[in-house]
Amino acid sequence: MIALYLCIAALFAGPAPDREDALSMLGRTQLDCPACRKAFTTVVCVRSNTRGGVDRDLFARSLGAQPEFYRISTCPRCGYSGYLADFDPSVTLPPDVTDQILRSPRLTLPPGFGPDSDPGELDASARYALALTCYQWRHKSDEAIAWLHLRFSWVEREKGSHLPPDSRLKRALAYIERWRPPLGPTDNQLDVEMKLATRTSEALLTGRFTRYQRPYIELALALILRRHGENAQAGSILRRLQQADAGFFSDDLRTGMATMLESMVREREHQQRAADCFERALLADLVPAGNRPSAMYLLGELFRRLGREAEALEWFDRALKEATLPADLRAWTEQQRSLCLGSWPQK
Repeated sequence: MIALYLCIAALFAGPAPDREDALSMLGRTQLDCPACRKAFTTVVCVRSNTRGGVDRDLFARSLGAQPEFYRISTCPRCGYSGYLADFDPSVTLPPDVTDQILRSPRLTLPPGFGPDSDPGELDASARYALALTCYQWRHKSDEAIAWLHLRFSWVEREKGSHLPPDSRLKRALAYIERWRPPLGPTDNQLDVEMKLATRTSEALLTGRFTRYQRPYIELALALILRRHGENAQAGSILRRLQQADAGFFSDDLRTGMATMLESMVREREHQQRAADCFERALLADLVPAGNRPSAMYLLGELFRRLGREAEALEWFDRALKEATLPADLRAWTEQQRSLCLGSWPQK
């Protein structure tokens, strides 16, 4: 498993140069399955960046292919799944685990996907679900399982952050661009977009739009919030728009809004499981000492997103008491702690 320290260090390395060849890139590599002993080819992200922004729960988006969609590989013959390290030649599975993998229907691959299929055809969510089953059978640590659930939640967020093309929504998104602050060379795209969300919300509160414009401006705001996993606010807007819809939205948009709300439910399920696993690992003192302060912050942020503010404050406070909490994460901890107390994102 990738160490938490290395993950965080990569997030704060700063944006890559603004060049086309700095986009993330996919490639293929051959792996040997430790369960069925067969070789297969998988798709991997061979180059990534954080230019798409880093959400406060550490989801780093790339410009180009999203690395989180390609961290997990699946053997197309038996369904064994995991990170690249889980296919290392040094990995030896116990006989009972191998037997489970080879015989259990819980690792059944989707219909139509088999040994001759292109690995890119298997949906990322299916690969993460298979990996979680394998990790449970292999009795991997709570911390390792927590990271799988967390990354699974990021995949569900990214997949659920899109709406069908619509000319009126497109105009609304173009209109609110006037409030987008400039992105500096070391700025986080998340901060820029959350400032845009704040300014859009303020414009809505001051009644700047007609009754015909307002639903699409609100939908544009919900789309920004959903993109960054601020689902309490995004979900509230979407549900209100569904209830108040008087023929404003096309059938495609209504379907897209319902699908987006469903994706939030799936994301929340994995956030909940990630939080439970991280908390068990921290309380049992099973997180390496160098990772504990950052894990405390991350657990606080997960609880915040789950609406469990009291628990979020407890873990944020624990993180702030740790002298080794990285400076950037300390600033984030203080900022996210203030959100639990009712403050809106920075203007």
